[in-house]
Amino acid sequence: METNRKVLIITYYWPPSGGVGVQRWLNFALQLKERGWEPMILTPENPQFDIKDERLLERVKDIPVFKLPIWEPFSLFHKLTGNKNRKNVQQGLVLEKTKKSFKDQLMIWIRGNLFIPDPRVFWVKSAARKASELVLELGIPTIITTGPPHSMHLIGRRVKKKTGIKWLADFRDPWSKWDVLEQLRTSSIAYSIHKKFERKVLKEADIATTVSNRLAQSFGGIEVLNNGITVKENSTAALPEANFTIGYYGMLNELRNPRQLWLLLDQMCRENQVFANKLKVRIGGIVAETIRDEIENLVTLKDKVEFLGYLPHEALHDEYAKCNVLLLLINKTDNSRWSLPIKFFEYLGANRMILCLGERKSDLGDLINDKDIGEILSYSEVDNIRGFLEEMFENDRLPRKEDSELLLSEFSHKNQASKLERLIESTH
Repeated sequence: METNRKVLIITYYWPPSGGVGVQRWLNFALQLKERGWEPMILTPENPQFDIKDERLLERVKDIPVFKLPIWEPFSLFHKLTGNKNRKNVQQGLVLEKTKKSFKDQLMIWIRGNLFIPDPRVFWVKSAARKASELVLELGIPTIITTGPPHSMHLIGRRVKKKTGIKWLADFRDPWSKWDVLEQLRTSSIAYSIHKKFERKVLKEADIATTVSNRLAQSFGGIEVLNNGITVKENSTAALPEANFTIGYYGMLNELRNPRQLWLLLDQMCRENQVFANKLKVRIGGIVAETIRDEIENLVTLKDKVEFLGYLPHEALHDEYAKCNVLLLLINKTDNSRWSLPIKFFEYLGANRMILCLGERKSDLGDLINDKDIGEILSYSEVDNIRGFLEEMFENDRLPRKEDSELLLSEFSHKNQASKLERLIESTH
């Protein structure tokens, strides 16, 4: 008997959404389709995200998408603030402000204590109804929910209860142990609600997956389905020689601000004119104003830093090739031990040495520590950071080919999709 290979993926992030949140299931959906599955997407019709990448639509044009209106409380926040804080509210940058107004503090408290698990909770009822209809009408045997936002998993619970469908719940980040909950001034009561929802999802889902070994352990030993990479054919571009360029690409906020690195680079420029003449720092992504101001106050360094703003995903490969060293910054929280971000795999595929600032004893450290692909150091290891940068400046080189190829093979999208196939099939 032929297996029914229809899969409904319920996700908040789908093209034209840009940024890192969309990449995991965009790639898994494409891989499933290549293998003869029929992935379908349920996503909001009018999601409120500022980062858009219209080019991604072409990649997923052959995947059916069902859309449903969503109401989000951001519009209410905009009215309270006279629409002045639209970008700050949606990107969470209000948390980064040194001086917070009463309205800022009120928004943070409301977000952390009334919208549980997140502001997309108002979509749960209607999306669950629509998903159940699709499951019954189209004969779909499997749904996948991916969070954050973890409201997607509450939709999965309802659909599972109504239809008895097989359900895979995928956690790209922690839930009750998310490092931002403390910043949101989440009360003990709100924490207990997060934990209750999390326990119920883990208990009721047929399979739960997440991105790294330590995060899987924190969820009680669920399945690991790593983020992956598909290497572009022209990923062997020669190192730039005219300048020594350090590149960082992603959101840059206070949780991952390498303050001592900025000071170190400023000092190295003052001490070494040759280094100063060649150094360039390229930063792509949303940057907190406090960090921009900090760099602007470093007289020697500031003119060597270029803020590129948000870059479409398709443009990143060429941008990586302009760099000698790629900078990977992990949040300065306990969560850093489990972090194994998509950005690491993209950097690996770019064939550039990686300077990662984070926790050595971590999933990321397990991959970097015994390989010649770069270094993982703590934010405070200034002397070691300096030593690595001086070595790269004096002996500019690429990662060791054997080490890169080993990791790229293990974490290829194809290998990870094969595991996803096995997990889905195991539920039937």
